[in-house]
Amino acid sequence: MGDTRVSNGTPAGGLLNLLRPAPAHADEELAALIAADAAEQEAADAAAIAAAAGHPALVECQTAAALLTEYAELNPDEQTEDWAWQAVERVAECAYAVVERYEESVAELAREACGERAAIALGRFEAQGKVTAERIADLDDETRRLLEWYAGPYPVEWLFAPERDTFGRILRKRVIVLFHGPGGLSLGLRDILGADVDIIGIDLDGGAVATATAAGLRVIHADVTALDPENPALQHVSIIALTPPCQAYTPSGLGKGRYTPAIDIICRVIWEASAAAGFVPCEYSPTGYAPRSGDTWDEVRAPLGMLEDPRAGLMAEVIVWPLGMLARPGSILECVMVEQSSALPQRIEDALFAELTNAGWHTTEAWTLDAVDYGASHRKRRFMTAHRGADKPFVDVVPTEPIPAPTFAQVVGWPTGRIYLTRGHRPVDPETGRAKGGGSRSADLPSTCVTATAYGWADSETGETISQSDIGRLVGFPADYPWKRDPQRDRGVGKRELAQQPADAVCPMVSAAVFGRILGDANWEAKVRAYVHGLYGIDTGTNITEPEQLHLFADEPRPTSAAA
Repeated sequence: MGDTRVSNGTPAGGLLNLLRPAPAHADEELAALIAADAAEQEAADAAAIAAAAGHPALVECQTAAALLTEYAELNPDEQTEDWAWQAVERVAECAYAVVERYEESVAELAREACGERAAIALGRFEAQGKVTAERIADLDDETRRLLEWYAGPYPVEWLFAPERDTFGRILRKRVIVLFHGPGGLSLGLRDILGADVDIIGIDLDGGAVATATAAGLRVIHADVTALDPENPALQHVSIIALTPPCQAYTPSGLGKGRYTPAIDIICRVIWEASAAAGFVPCEYSPTGYAPRSGDTWDEVRAPLGMLEDPRAGLMAEVIVWPLGMLARPGSILECVMVEQSSALPQRIEDALFAELTNAGWHTTEAWTLDAVDYGASHRKRRFMTAHRGADKPFVDVVPTEPIPAPTFAQVVGWPTGRIYLTRGHRPVDPETGRAKGGGSRSADLPSTCVTATAYGWADSETGETISQSDIGRLVGFPADYPWKRDPQRDRGVGKRELAQQPADAVCPMVSAAVFGRILGDANWEAKVRAYVHGLYGIDTGTNITEPEQLHLFADEPRPTSAAA
């Protein structure tokens, strides 16, 4: 009888032979081959390390490997042993990259190693006792430089958890504000509400940074898209606020962010950001989410380069940052606040809220608010908030009744009966009393929305213009607010660029209302009315009874019956 064969043509007897244990000498030969390969690899690694000896990146990797090996020996478990093994492997990888002159890989490996060394230093510092400002001030120079690099561009103290009271509540919550501008949002939070919070802003405009800094705010001059949302210094941030430029969406401009192709790109990037952070739902995963996609944040943002107006793509940061921050273990981020044009496409808003909801922000809200209802000039904007946890905000964001707003004339100190022009000096039509071609408005009404052209707004009869201080006051800033030009290009900055700052800013009074809801400050309306009265000297009903203030900075559960 011939051989019985299986489907791949192997004789059945041969298959049985394959399943039988191999002779002992075969195991010995295999072990010898493996040992020879290992010895050859070790020799090659040693040669590469010798060739790259002394290179700063290799020294950094070797230092980190030694620290992690020591740490694993003192704290033996599977995770620490894995960390040590990876650190040792990185030494050889860095050596090869140095020898072969792969500069990007060399730099990245050195950053990884330095980050691990900083994390160990941070952990040891915390283990030595309660972290205080005095202990941080007494850091030795080498440790301080390492931790400053690790935290950068944020302050070293943000690497450490904020102080809590005896009930475990954070005493001074941390807030980061992206696209900070000259400070309207922070002004509402700090000066109107009087909230005791630790605020850091980020903005690319040197003039806006100079203005905010002069006003006593802490603002970092940087490109939001160039920073890492997973920075360890952001682990203890409670609230993130983002106010991306609105020009790409506003109806008064070209509105290229409202075109379907642009919306498609932005919505796709929003989903990719969720995948990169590891928040795409997956019912078969023990965590409830699919593993992180592995894309870097630069790779996630890459498709935005196809947009005709790059400013439209900045809306993607609304999802990149909170999800990136939350992806870092130990994050306590609890709230996201966004301000944008009232014409923001609904598809983009829906996409943002969908991914935030997937990531655990169980309460999402949005309002279109006009600053004139809060005691300032007309400025209609879309405000969105998202909160983590089951408890919903209980303070209304809308005043019990509109807060009286001053007229344009009252703000700039003109007598009644005047008309101001917003589009240059044009002849007035005697039948309508308005400038021919539009752009005229009675100064006895609250101001129209301030734009960068406000420096040229003028009395239709006399040609009298308004000052930078007036422009700021129309938006809600104090008369003495320190408007500054970009110190790097002071000579090239004119009145229009300076006027652009308050034109881009969030109205401080509206900021106070939105943050009043976020923080649970039931007194926000009384505070705004008092601020408007002090700013413009008009009657705003400041004698209204102030409701009891409840749990302004507490982390404990709050009532939910009045939630919107």
